[in-house]
Amino acid sequence: MAKNTPRRGASRGPSKKKSRQVPGWVWLFTGLAAGLFVAFLVHLTQVQMDQGRTPNGNAGAEPSATRDDDKEQSDQKAGKDDDQPKFDFYAVLPKMEVIVPKGEDEDGPSRPVKEAQPARPAEQKQQDDDAPVAGRNDKRFVLQAGSFRSQGDADRRRAELILKGYEVRIQPVKLDNGDTWHRVMIGPYNNINALHRAQDKLAANGVETLPIQLKE
Repeated sequence: MAKNTPRRGASRGPSKKKSRQVPGWVWLFTGLAAGLFVAFLVHLTQVQMDQGRTPNGNAGAEPSATRDDDKEQSDQKAGKDDDQPKFDFYAVLPKMEVIVPKGEDEDGPSRPVKEAQPARPAEQKQQDDDAPVAGRNDKRFVLQAGSFRSQGDADRRRAELILKGYEVRIQPVKLDNGDTWHRVMIGPYNNINALHRAQDKLAANGVETLPIQLKE
């Protein structure tokens, strides 16, 4: 049986290669990834810019906050000061009065030296010391135990001193600017020694006073 043999010299036709096409979903995924990356870069840049501006903003706000804190502390301090009785010893002294120096008394070295006398009871000596001194009978002394803006504060101080056994009165004084102060006055005393003894006794009880000589 005869076989068909290929002819020599005959050439096969060129074989066609099939080209691979990229699926569409690949392009879609690539585009989305690129877009997300660009958006991430833009967001990162914006965050860095905001962080760069934040210190300046805080620096500008910090002095304002400090001023607010200082104002609040000042208001609180003013509130505490308002709660305390307001008094002044020297601001409302009329011109007719003078402050008596603490060292001034009637037993100074200028007093003539008397001959020694028999000892007397302490009570009798106390009465002699409190008696008016010759040449100064026209002088009267008082102790100022504070000068208050508030009438109520002055009344409270007066009540405290009355309970301690002192003769106390309140003297209103109106200043040139229209303010009225209420002076708490103890006395009067006709002898400067008695004045200073009362002042020392009040100081021992925690009451500060100002000795004043009244001019007639």
